[in-house]
Amino acid sequence: MSVKAAPSALKFGCSPAYIINSIITLVIMIGFKYVVPAVDPLTPLGVEILGIFLGTLYGWLIVGDVIWPSIACLVFLGLTEFTTVTDSFASGFGNNTVLLMLFFFLFTNILNSAGIIEFIAEWIATRKVAYGKPWILSILLMIASIVCFFMVSATAACLVMIPLIKSLSTIYGFKAGDKWPMLMMTGLVYVGSTSYLILPFKSLPLIVFGVYESSTGESINLGPYMLIIAASTVVALFFFMVWCKFIVKPDVSKITNCNMDTSKKMQLTSYQKFVLGFFVVVLLLMIVPNLLSDSIFIVKLLKNIGNVGILAISIVFFLACQFEGGITINQLFAKNVSWNIIFLLAAAMSISAPFTAEETGISAWITQFVTPLVSGQSPFMFITIVCVICCILTNLANNQAVCVLFTPIIISIGTALGASLPTLIACMMAGCNVGMITPPASATGALLHGDKEWIPGKAAYVNGFICSIFNLVIAIFVIYPLGSLLL
Repeated sequence: MSVKAAPSALKFGCSPAYIINSIITLVIMIGFKYVVPAVDPLTPLGVEILGIFLGTLYGWLIVGDVIWPSIACLVFLGLTEFTTVTDSFASGFGNNTVLLMLFFFLFTNILNSAGIIEFIAEWIATRKVAYGKPWILSILLMIASIVCFFMVSATAACLVMIPLIKSLSTIYGFKAGDKWPMLMMTGLVYVGSTSYLILPFKSLPLIVFGVYESSTGESINLGPYMLIIAASTVVALFFFMVWCKFIVKPDVSKITNCNMDTSKKMQLTSYQKFVLGFFVVVLLLMIVPNLLSDSIFIVKLLKNIGNVGILAISIVFFLACQFEGGITINQLFAKNVSWNIIFLLAAAMSISAPFTAEETGISAWITQFVTPLVSGQSPFMFITIVCVICCILTNLANNQAVCVLFTPIIISIGTALGASLPTLIACMMAGCNVGMITPPASATGALLHGDKEWIPGKAAYVNGFICSIFNLVIAIFVIYPLGSLLL
C-alpha cells in the first residue's frame, strides 16, 4: 500500500492578493465598530453586527472564498452581546432551511446513484418537441421549474432542478462553466422565484398578508392577486428568454446539432422504479400538509414532523432497506454535498437575524432613513422608491424580515396618499422576493453563488444583478398598473 508523502517544506499556495484581501476581511469584521460611530437609533451592537456582515460580504465577494469567511462570521457574531459562539453555530447549522438543504442533497444522491436524474434528463433531451431546439428546451425547463416551485419550497425545487440541468447539459456535451447551463440554473431561480408568490399559502405572502390583515382589518382579494402574479411570471419568463437568446447569445450548437437516438425505447429498471416512486411519495408527504386541514390526524402529524423530518426519516428508511447495489451511508455523504453552500447559508441565516432585533437598532435606523425618502411622493414614485430599497435590502438580509419591516410603512404612507394598499403590498413583495445578487440574499441565491464549478468567478453576481433589474421593472411597470386596475 502506497503512502502519500507529506510536504517537505512549508509553502503557501495562495497569492499575495488573497492574503491581503483576507486580512482586510478580518479587519472589517473586527475593527468596524471602533471607527464607525453609533448614530441613534443604531446601537453600538448594531454597528458591530454591520461590521461583521460587511466583512463577511467582502470575504465572499472579493476574497472569493466561502467557507472560512462564513466560519469567521459565526465566530465573531458569537463574540458579540447578541449571542454566544455555540448559539451562533447552532442557529446557523440548525436553521430549518440549512437542514432542509443538507437532507435534500443526501436525497438527490439517492436519485443520482440510481441513475434517475440521468434517465429524466435523457428522456427530456429525446422528446421531439425539444429535440434540436435549444430555446424550446430552455422554456420547458423554466416551466418545469415553475411547477417545482409550486409543489415544494423554493430551496427544494432548486435542489431538484439544478442536478437535472447539470445532467442534461452533460448529455449534450456542455461542461461546467459553459454559458447555457449557467443561464438555465440562473433562470430557474429567477423565474421560479417570481412564480413563488402566486400561491398565497407560501411563506412570504402568508406572513405579509397576516401582518396586513392584522394592521388594517381587511383581507386582500386573492383571485386578482394570483392572476397579477401569474401574469408577471409570464413576463419574467419572456424577459429572461429574450436576454439569453439575443443579448448573452450562448453557444447552443451542441443542442441544435445533437445526434441522439430518439427511437430508443427507454425503460426503468425495477430498482429505479422503486426509487422514483419512493421520491414521489416523499414529495407528496411534503406537499399534502399544505393543502389539507390540521383537523386530520395524519396531516397534523406530518406538519409536526416538518419537511426536514420527513426527508430525514425517508433517508433512514431507505438506508435500512439495504438494497443490493444501492447507495451506502458512506457514499451518501461522500459526494454531491456542496459544503460551500451549507456553510454560506448557515452564516447568512445567522447574520440576518440581528437585522430585525430591537437591541441592534438596525431595523429602526433603516426605517428612519427610508421614511423621509418616500413621504410626500406620488403613489407611483412612492412604490418605485420602496421597490428599489427593498431590492437592495433583500440582497443584504432575509427577505421576510424586509417585508415585515416595510409593510407598516406602506400601510401608513400609502393610506395618506390614497393609494391602493393591496397593489402597493404586491409590488413590495415582488421587490423583496428575488434575492440573487449576493450570497446571503436567499437560500436559492446561495445555491448559485456557492456552485463555483458551474457558475465561476463573478457570474452569479452579474446575472443576479440583471435578473433583479428585470424584477424591478416587472414590479413597477407590470404589477403596479395591473394591481391598480384589479385590486
